[in-house]
Amino acid sequence: MRTRFFILCTALFLTCSAWAKFEDTAQRQAVDTIHTDSYTMEYTPVISYGDTLFNVYGNIGSFTSKQRARSIEQKIDILADNYLFQGDSIKLVDTGTYLNLVYKKEVIMSVDTLQAAQEHKSKLEAAEFYKAKIVSSVEMKLHNTSWQQILMQVAGAILIVVIEYFILKGIRYVYRRSRVAIWRQRGKKIKGLFGIIDDQRAMLTTMSIAKAVKILIVLIFLYFGLLAVFKLFPYTKHLSDQLLDYVLSPLSVAGKSVISYMPKLFTILVIVVIFRYIQKFVRSLADKIAHNKITIKGFYPDWAFPTYNLVSGLLFIFMFILIFPYLPNSDSQIFQGVSVFAGIMLSLGSTSVIGNLVAGLVITYMRPFKLGDRIKLGEFTGDVLEKTALVTRIKTPKNEVITIPNSNIMTAQTVNYSQSAKEHGLILYLTIGAGYHVPWQKVHEMLYEVANRTENVLKRQKPFILQDQFRDFYVDYQLNVYIREAKLSAKVYSDLRQHAQDVFAENNIEMVAPHYSFNRIVDGEDSTVPPKYVKEQPETK
Repeated sequence: MRTRFFILCTALFLTCSAWAKFEDTAQRQAVDTIHTDSYTMEYTPVISYGDTLFNVYGNIGSFTSKQRARSIEQKIDILADNYLFQGDSIKLVDTGTYLNLVYKKEVIMSVDTLQAAQEHKSKLEAAEFYKAKIVSSVEMKLHNTSWQQILMQVAGAILIVVIEYFILKGIRYVYRRSRVAIWRQRGKKIKGLFGIIDDQRAMLTTMSIAKAVKILIVLIFLYFGLLAVFKLFPYTKHLSDQLLDYVLSPLSVAGKSVISYMPKLFTILVIVVIFRYIQKFVRSLADKIAHNKITIKGFYPDWAFPTYNLVSGLLFIFMFILIFPYLPNSDSQIFQGVSVFAGIMLSLGSTSVIGNLVAGLVITYMRPFKLGDRIKLGEFTGDVLEKTALVTRIKTPKNEVITIPNSNIMTAQTVNYSQSAKEHGLILYLTIGAGYHVPWQKVHEMLYEVANRTENVLKRQKPFILQDQFRDFYVDYQLNVYIREAKLSAKVYSDLRQHAQDVFAENNIEMVAPHYSFNRIVDGEDSTVPPKYVKEQPETK
């Protein structure tokens, strides 16, 4: 593992060094694309070790600025190969038209009036300036290529690699310890998130986050270690500056953008805070109205929270309108185009949704039913289980949950059994047929007995009986009773029918159904009264 690590680092360094030399050569070959200054004069930079020493302006004889610059660079490289070089050996020789920089009868470069004018100096000052630049570059190269310096650079690179190795090893150790700590905290400090994920998934997610943080820290240390190694060697020094610039430039741009955006951001925060407190005030008012702490004539408590949601939505829209001009790039055509496109898509694709929203709002303020009410919507009967802005869900007595869009409710007939039961008492009726030979007073007496025996029937609101219709062979009697709980209607109906059978049988009187033709036999052989009730009847004289 360690051997592979050092081999990888060495290969990376050699690759980057080769790339640095290639990039330096490419830069030298590409300088002919640099052209004009304010006087439209061609110039070419003289480059050494990736740094520009000075510029060469114009032509001298048949030599272009590019040819002159390349010649100066080659002569600087030759001087740097001479370990006996002395800066004082470069002499200034005035030939009248030119002031030459000469080293041992070899002309390094020539300075004319035009060249000096571009530097805003006299020929002598310009020559001294160029001499100092050349001497400095040669001495720096001699210093950097000395064996003492090379040994120090290699030692520094090895030291950096060793430090990086121990840092990465420490990061790996901390990461392993953190995994153990995360495992031990499963179900304790690391728990599931709102039922979305369980403890096991939360623990695995935390480990994944720790692994991502570890990789990020490793990359940061490798990056800065590479910068330090590149900074040690002359051929890769400019690569270090470039790599650092890749990080600092975006951060600098982002920092300047954040600083310039701070006034607008502060304005947005002020607007958000103001609307937040307005929303809290409306919420507090709605809460008090919902709990009858504040009473407004004509405003029902169950309107409080729907009205709060409506007002809160309008406040949010108004706040967004105020904030929109302060958003980044809000005035750009792309941002505006996306906003228009989103609005068109919303308007085209949400016709039914908007219809349900409007219907839900109307239903809220019409108050046809509340949560828990027993209602009938079209062909469905059940208890209101949920009432949202888009749909209403009811639960039938058979535990069937039915979802009905609010727009359908607006076009359907709604019967609220619970509201009638609480305000007036819900009337349940039972129709029973009895033959014409049975006195109606006797039938009334038996039906009242049926009502008295049935539970959950109101006693204060007395039942009443209606003689509904005259049939061919019997009379329809309708027993009407009051109940307070609409949800018990099915049970009350069942009890009424049960007690009706018992009471009529106890009095040896047959009930006649609508599809039953009455045919009374004197000896009672075809009677519908159960035998046990017939045996119990006393004999008549």
